[in-house]
Amino acid sequence: PTRIILGQKGKLQFEVPRVEEIDPADIATLRAELDALADTQPAEQLDALLQKRQSLISVLQRRLDAGELTYGRYLATSQQVFSSSLDNLQEIALAYESISTIDETYIDRRLVELADDDSDVESAERERATLERRRELRTTQRRKIAQLLAQNESAMTALDRTTTALADVPMGRKPEDAEAVMAALEELADRAAKYA
Repeated sequence: PTRIILGQKGKLQFEVPRVEEIDPADIATLRAELDALADTQPAEQLDALLQKRQSLISVLQRRLDAGELTYGRYLATSQQVFSSSLDNLQEIALAYESISTIDETYIDRRLVELADDDSDVESAERERATLERRRELRTTQRRKIAQLLAQNESAMTALDRTTTALADVPMGRKPEDAEAVMAALEELADRAAKYA
């Protein structure tokens, strides 16, 4: 975020926004968690997000002066979207871990066995109910994972749109045509902040 500060002689000045550094150890840890998953989409999203972030920063630095408010606005918002997407990937890894010990094959087999066994109806009903609850936990987490992956896809599209809109701005001109794209990126960042 850009802060207004008073410089020498009381003139307004702006703190130059900086690209937030990403801790390579944090990325390596996240990558290891995502690479361990059977689902390859989260790891692919991590790679794509890192590339899209770098591309946007590169285009932004070539199109706008780092001291401009517009530069700070684009940079801060895109970094917020990127960070939210990384948070989503961490949530995905955690959600997969939480259901890693729920064996659907076992649940299905036991439900079939209980349907065929009428020796102790009360115990069978109790076990059936607990198996169904376990299956529902897995289903709920899978829905959450799908929603987080979809949010990340939207974020990547917004980052791409922002990058291409900035690239289309003629040299030395203000990015007026990119304002609609920026508004969409800001809206996405606001939504991500609400869900955090």
